[in-house]
Amino acid sequence: MSTLILELSDAQIQKLERLAQQRGMSIDALVCEVLDDLAAQSDYDITQDPLYNIKAHETEAPADLSQHADHYLYGARKS
Repeated sequence: MSTLILELSDAQIQKLERLAQQRGMSIDALVCEVLDDLAAQSDYDITQDPLYNIKAHETEAPADLSQHADHYLYGARKS
């Protein structure tokens, strides 16, 4: 196990103390939990998410529908 020394402002220490107390844990345990959560997020692979892997389907919609939705919904504007 390694030791990490941080310089934090008084306000940051007070916030950590309050949060640790609310969760019933030490500041060390809280910081380790936050670092573990952060590391887990960075390991997340979006390409494994089912929503990411949804396949497109054939459609007769115009290719520029997203850019010109108002035109397709309401027609041409009168000047």
